[in-house]
Amino acid sequence: MKYPYGNCQHCGERLYAHVDGGYQCHNCHQRYPEDELDGATA
Repeated sequence: MKYPYGNCQHCGERLYAHVDGGYQCHNCHQRYPEDELDGATA
């Protein structure tokens, strides 16, 4: 698992890199494509 990247726009929890690309929130399971989070900070 990769380190956290940014925060979920839905619930505010940390996002983690997903094996299929992009990022996913482990709390609410919301998925985000990589290009949607450009410039976000951990």
